[in-house]
Amino acid sequence: MTPDQPSAPTPNYLHSDDDAIIKKVLETHKPHRKVDVYHLFSIVAKILAHDEGSSADVPNGTYGFGMPEVAADIINKVSCEMACKCSGKDANRVTMVLLETVLPNYSWDAKLVITVASFAVIYGEFYLLTQFYNASNPNPNPVAKNIALLKQLQGIMEDASLLQHLFGAITELIKAIMTVTKYLLQLNDLSSEYFAIYKSPLSTATDIARSAYWAVFVLITIGTMTKELSVLASKVSSIQILLQNQLDTLIQEIEIYNSLIKLFNTVHQDNTAILQVMFPMDGGKPPLVIGNSYTEVKIDALQGKNVLLLISSLDCLDEIKALAKLYDQLEKNGKIQYKLVWVPVADQIYEQHFSSLKSLMPWYCVRHPSIIRPGVIRYFREFWNFTKQTILVPLYPNGQVQPIYTLDFVWASGILPVIGLHPDGNWKFLCEDHGLSLDLLIHDLYTVDLTMPSPIICLYGGEDIKWIEEFTTAINRIKDVTKLSMDLVYVSQSKAINQTNKAIFDFITGRKLGVYWNVEETYSWRFWARLESIFSSGLRKGIYPKVNNTMKMWELCLASVEATVDGLRLVN
Repeated sequence: MTPDQPSAPTPNYLHSDDDAIIKKVLETHKPHRKVDVYHLFSIVAKILAHDEGSSADVPNGTYGFGMPEVAADIINKVSCEMACKCSGKDANRVTMVLLETVLPNYSWDAKLVITVASFAVIYGEFYLLTQFYNASNPNPNPVAKNIALLKQLQGIMEDASLLQHLFGAITELIKAIMTVTKYLLQLNDLSSEYFAIYKSPLSTATDIARSAYWAVFVLITIGTMTKELSVLASKVSSIQILLQNQLDTLIQEIEIYNSLIKLFNTVHQDNTAILQVMFPMDGGKPPLVIGNSYTEVKIDALQGKNVLLLISSLDCLDEIKALAKLYDQLEKNGKIQYKLVWVPVADQIYEQHFSSLKSLMPWYCVRHPSIIRPGVIRYFREFWNFTKQTILVPLYPNGQVQPIYTLDFVWASGILPVIGLHPDGNWKFLCEDHGLSLDLLIHDLYTVDLTMPSPIICLYGGEDIKWIEEFTTAINRIKDVTKLSMDLVYVSQSKAINQTNKAIFDFITGRKLGVYWNVEETYSWRFWARLESIFSSGLRKGIYPKVNNTMKMWELCLASVEATVDGLRLVN
């Protein structure tokens, strides 16, 4: 099956007027009890196929011997509900009773297999009764005859044509139910493997719950809707299509996942094969666009190029704003070594939010998050340890992947990863270039006049204007007395512009107290992100052998990030 092969459309028939019911069924689903579904299903298949040796189309699984007492007990309980309490108009209530109170602690496939087994007990008894009654025999079995009389079945038993028609219609319906059960067993097995670590998508869980509900409903109503079996057949047919679509999709995702494993374990002449699996065509349209211009981009544009995959959730507005500013600076200076591609991973897609993020990006991004298939996302998570934290994955022209970066390095260095260097090597390069000084914090955020003597740079912050006035007055006195050259830089502590910040900016401008980093330029955001990154990445990697006084001051600054009243300052 090719990755872009479409599945058959899901019928609307199942989705009418049942959303509230399915939601309730999902809420009561608390699976923790076990039952050997394959052994049970093999017994049921023999009963319903009227064949001692039959195991027709029973999926491969674990088979036991005999019948555990627990399974027999629950089957008897469900059989009683089906046989004693069900009438045509009562089927919905009985279905909910079974799913909510009798079977809530079993998996979806177990719920259905147990219900099918319970139906098989009732059906098997009826079948045996017809065999022993045998109306064509002038001397029918007296026990069977009197049981039929007590059950008010004598009229049916003695009408051979009606009995034949009834068995024919029910047999076809039973075959369809068995197919549905087989699909659900296969789907549960594949889902258990595929979603072993991660929760299955809500749509998958809902469709499985919907299929289980209606299959149980049909089994309950078979005996009460003998004149409307075609309606039940239509319902079962809809369930089959729904589950077949889910199976096809799940098999397809497993194939995509396995394909990526194989591709990344092979050296290629170029990266096209990998990129085509990651970014399939979207309804005949190229899968990529340039974010802020919406210009369509074919995969060929990345062929033989160094590609940097930016993989993130949709909750990354501040990061994208800051990265876009940095990218623009680096591009102007000719320091972009990769073709950057944004790959959003989202359980729920908010179109307006996605479009807003995309409009900020001067680089490539996928046309829509739905292009990134679950099989690809599974690979990201299992092989690249992607969770919710944004990562950068360098992909070489030969399809090989360099070690993964987080954005810590980008914020700390003010550059994107360097081709050919390991992340630790990039860090060492950064530290050798700037050392453990204030320059490491502000080297690309604040530019000094190189024609003048190097000034003392004083970073300060806070939201108390009175404190700011006192502090800057004291600094100016020091400048007057010492004749030192000092640059004052105000660092915003808030990550959103508000009236307090605006008042401070106006105060600094009016008093000519140096410069400020406002939020729109993202310098303050990058400053704090950089400071945090140096601690979270540089120190944790053991790159810095010890923490000196400068580092202690940085730590004090970091602890003051959330301060709103007191001021903070860092002088170098």
